Amino acid sequence: MNIQTEFLPSVKYGKVLLIDLENCPSQINILNETLNEYAQVVICYAQTCAKIPLDWLMPLNEIINSGRLKIFKMANAGKNSADFGISFYAGVLMQQLPADAHFVIMSNDTGLEHVVSLLRNQHRVAERIGTKKDESRLTATSGVDTLALKKICSHLLTYKNNRPANKGSLLNSINSKFKEMPSIGGSILLVLEKTGVVSLQGDKVIYNEKKMLELSLLNSQI
Repeated sequence: MNIQTEFLPSVKYGKVLLIDLENCPSQINILNETLNEYAQVVICYAQTCAKIPLDWLMPLNEIINSGRLKIFKMANAGKNSADFGISFYAGVLMQQLPADAHFVIMSNDTGLEHVVSLLRNQHRVAERIGTKKDESRLTATSGVDTLALKKICSHLLTYKNNRPANKGSLLNSINSKFKEMPSIGGSILLVLEKTGVVSLQGDKVIYNEKKMLELSLLNSQI
């Protein structure tokens, strides 16, 4: 791994995002939108092959050139390689950034709570965002496995500009994604409504980006 520890000390920092791509790969789907919320974004990965839509290449290139986005591929693809990368860069940033910087770690790995605790012990604001804890409850109450929910939410995140505008077209879109299970479309749509991913105003569909991301990050029960 080529160690780069120089960030942007002159920037007035608010929130800093560190993404463990190994444990929440769907985060890449809304990366282009999420970047504007953070003064600095650090992504660590070892094996994940994330696919980025071609129309994101120019915006991402501009952000990389401005120094706000850092992507690090770990030299050794071990089980916890990305975790060690997150831990290392959290420490680097803690030393470089002002005391009021807000650290956000995006990962389903509860082991990174130790990093959050260490940052807090140094009087820094820190939190971990993950959705794994809600997975079994969601599957048990809905009767729909998380693989199906991940698949449709990831699709909706990736193709944001081509989302179905009404209930009928959304149901048709879901059914087309699961042709081998023609009876599951209605159940998936019901779960999307109950979890707040979508809401209906008459026949019009309103999408909730945050809820959609949360479901897309769930690990499959299959």
